[in-house]
Amino acid sequence: MDLVKNLVDDLQVLKTIWFSKITGDSHKERLENFYGPQAEAYDHFRARFLHGRRGMLKECARRVIDLDARPGQVWVDLGGGTGENVDMMAEYLDLSNFEKVYVVDICGPLCEVARKKVQARGWQNVEVVEADVCDFVPDSLNATLVTFSYSLSMIPPFMAAVDKALSYLDPKFGILGVADFYTSEKYDKPDRQHGYLTRWFWRATFDLDGIDLGPERRQYLDRNLEKVYEKNSAGGIPYVPFLKAPYYIWLGRVRRYGPPNGN
Repeated sequence: MDLVKNLVDDLQVLKTIWFSKITGDSHKERLENFYGPQAEAYDHFRARFLHGRRGMLKECARRVIDLDARPGQVWVDLGGGTGENVDMMAEYLDLSNFEKVYVVDICGPLCEVARKKVQARGWQNVEVVEADVCDFVPDSLNATLVTFSYSLSMIPPFMAAVDKALSYLDPKFGILGVADFYTSEKYDKPDRQHGYLTRWFWRATFDLDGIDLGPERRQYLDRNLEKVYEKNSAGGIPYVPFLKAPYYIWLGRVRRYGPPNGN
């Protein structure tokens, strides 16, 4: 029975991804139009598609554990969708390390799934906030962890989103973690470099769903934070043989010695 349900759910997600036309006048409307029909089926499919998520959370957890003697730690998961990142993080550390966890997302249907999950898991320190990540500010102005898990590529004003996150990231102990799909620059670092066809194909394909895989987002991260960890790889897509979508994991902290090259 579970096998049949999972297959039906996956087909619903694939139908939305490949055949549905995204409509809406605002970013929120477009996201709700896209994710609304697949919200309940979202987690099962994405677990086999968002390959960098676990690695990013694991690396973030390692650094949170190093700070476990510090009281009042706050995690803000921006574009946190259904709250699945919180479920996964619980595999790597005790969620009681955090005084507060905020799951922030602009998409109402995904937030509703997250609220049900919070209630079912009994998470007393997790709050789901339906809001634009460019506007959200946590009650504590010193978050020790901020994450963008496959969400930064879906935020058109990505610079504003990163700037807002940096406004409340703890300047001494805070870590910002990102996992996402990407394409490289034409001339990029060797471990990021893609050829022309890879850059063109993946950027054009994801653009159909309103996802921008261009290199500008990571360039902005590199510019504004000090990198502490990076991984570049590629992972398969359920029911799509042979193709592997490129993804990256990137962790950074507030730059301690000014911008690179002294500029």
